[in-house]
Amino acid sequence: MLTRILPPDGDSHGHITQFFGRFHPLIIHIPIGLILLVPVLELAGAAAPRAHLRATTQFVLWLATFGALAAAFDGWLLAWSGGYRGALVTRHLWGGIGVAILCLATAWMRGIAARRQSEGRLHGRAYAFLLVALLGLLTWTSDQGGKITHGDNFLVQYMPGRLRTLFRVAAPPVPPAAAAIRPGSASSLYTLRIQPIFNHSCISCHGTEKVKGGLRLDSYSQLMQGGENGAVVEPWRPDKSELLRRVTLSSDDDDFMPNNNKNVLSPAEVKLLQEWIAGGASDLEPANAVGP
Repeated sequence: MLTRILPPDGDSHGHITQFFGRFHPLIIHIPIGLILLVPVLELAGAAAPRAHLRATTQFVLWLATFGALAAAFDGWLLAWSGGYRGALVTRHLWGGIGVAILCLATAWMRGIAARRQSEGRLHGRAYAFLLVALLGLLTWTSDQGGKITHGDNFLVQYMPGRLRTLFRVAAPPVPPAAAAIRPGSASSLYTLRIQPIFNHSCISCHGTEKVKGGLRLDSYSQLMQGGENGAVVEPWRPDKSELLRRVTLSSDDDDFMPNNNKNVLSPAEVKLLQEWIAGGASDLEPANAVGP
């Protein structure tokens, strides 16, 4: 299987494969819509006047199966060629493969149930079970994909407190601008002022769950290690630091970061990064060494 032979390794693999892989967000909506249509047709067709609707369900399921297989392959192509790796990417990838397989099994079981009407109860129950499982896996896999593109907290960022308590969802992290910096703190500039910028704007693509371009920004050591194309921070040389170049490009540039145009760094944050790098990009510099 491709996902085992050529797993996403965080490195980019050619422009042509990336070109076709980037159609994944477009393709994936086709099987999602078709799968969601199946229970609508089944329920609506349960009433005698609309029984004809159920006759189309098998066709819709097979279309969804082929769409899911195409989306899973294109998703692997995007992950492998686009420089992705990490637990979140892997979960989403295997979830997509599972959706395609379960969709195939659901279509096959419905066909058996339709042909063996004398045993319809047994096969009908198996089909219903597979359909519910398919909808559940589709929901989970879609959530994983949403976290890849929008970050872990996108869906629940504005969830009311009572719902958070009911579903045991953790409170959102405090934005870096609201983080208190204690006067005279022994903590470093990096810990109190630089890392929070990365946590707010960069970790969704460059953390432990998703590692775009082989670059992680969840710790100082990972930052200085760089990514697939080498170092992204050159101490004392902000003009040669790829990290600073990326966050100061025009927002319509393909290399601009964050590339989803969410949680874009403010001018003050960019200036702070520039001054920190110009001062040596140390993780030991005192918090009040740069700026107010």
